[in-house]
This record gives sequence, C-alpha cells and structure tokens, in this order.
Amino acid sequence: MSPSPLPSSQSAPPRDPSFPSAPPKAAVPPPPPKASAPPKASDFRTATIENHWNDPPKTIFRKPNEEEQEAFDKEALTASLTTLLDACRSSFTEGSNKRIFDDTEQRIQRMEKEIQQEQIPSHVLWSLSELVEALQKKQWDQASTVHTRLMTTEYDKHGAWLIGLKRLIDLAQKASHA
Repeated sequence: MSPSPLPSSQSAPPRDPSFPSAPPKAAVPPPPPKASAPPKASDFRTATIENHWNDPPKTIFRKPNEEEQEAFDKEALTASLTTLLDACRSSFTEGSNKRIFDDTEQRIQRMEKEIQQEQIPSHVLWSLSELVEALQKKQWDQASTVHTRLMTTEYDKHGAWLIGLKRLIDLAQKASHA
C-alpha cells in the first residue's frame, strides 16, 4: 500500500529555496594546520665530533710550565718513599706480610729507578708527590683517590709499580694501626 496523500488542508509547507532538500549534515571540523617539516636528519655517529659531549676536561691536557718542572724535587720524592718503606719494614718482619712487603719494596725500587732515569712524565710525578704527601699525613682516602686516578690513566705504562704503590698504601695504613 502506498501512503495516502495528505488532505489538501494538511499539505506540506512550501519549500524554502535556502533549505536543501537533504537533512543538515553534522558540522565538519576544520582541517588540521599544515605540519612543519620533520627535523633535518642527522647522523648520530658524528654527535661526539659535533657536540663534544664526551670530551675530557681540558685541564688534564695542561702541560706544566717550566717553573713547575724545575720546582719538582725528585730526590725528596724518593727520600719520602724510602722513609715510608722503612717505617713499614719494622712492622712486617714475618709471614705473608713480609713477602708482601718484600714484593712492594721491589716494585717501589723499580719506580725510583724510573724516576732517576726520567722515564716518568712530570704530571705523574706530581701525582706521586701528592700521594706521598697524603701518606705522610695519614690521609688514606686521599692517597687511595690519587692512586685510583693514576691506575685509570697510567696503568698501561706503569702498572707494575702502581700495584706496589697500592700495597704501600695498605701496608702504611696497617703499620700505623699496629
């Protein structure tokens, strides 16, 4: 059955030409703004070169001036080491500590020989001087800090006597408590 036509009294309202015949559509949001261009691609392998993010501090490359080199007294350093060894010698006369002391003494003598033959750079000598001074003042933590710094930078060249230096720190600490 077809729908019955509306009676003439109930006729459809006249059409307004401004209204479209289809129902109104939902409001459409405006298009998003144009995106900016992506950042310029960079090769991450050159980040170190370009940004210098992992460069060591410039102070470690500082060369001592002539006054500092002349002011360094190698004899005083070796005399201080000998004094420290003598102080430990009286405390460690038997057993395993005696063997450790004997090995330490040989390693320190090797270092003293390198000092006399000028085979050790001046920046290492300054660190050794700082370490010996800390040992004389019984500042064990400071001596260990200097030793650690030397181990990380100089082990390849001077590892044999650096081990002896660590043992000297330990022996001096034990001897001071005995």
